[in-house]
Amino acid sequence: DITIPAEAGLVHLQFRRFAGCPICTLHLREVARRVDEITNAGVREVVVFHSAADALRRYQADLPFAVVADPDRELYDEFGVGSSLRALLHPQVVRA
Repeated sequence: DITIPAEAGLVHLQFRRFAGCPICTLHLREVARRVDEITNAGVREVVVFHSAADALRRYQADLPFAVVADPDRELYDEFGVGSSLRALLHPQVVRA
């Protein structure tokens, strides 16, 4: 569970594929590099993966922001985040 207090300001909520996704890892390393800039702008970063917590610890344990395991995709469903074959076959995903 992650609780975000009302006074936290803006929340940038990201829904990512899975813990070992190379594109997700690349993007999140860039966000991590800029975390001070993001925090100073009053934004709290929260990233949700449809992976189990132990898988996340292997790949994302060193990230300086909240990373949430959602293996049953409960948050994905609650926020209306879907997946499609087209998304999985996107050229950037295939190259990675």
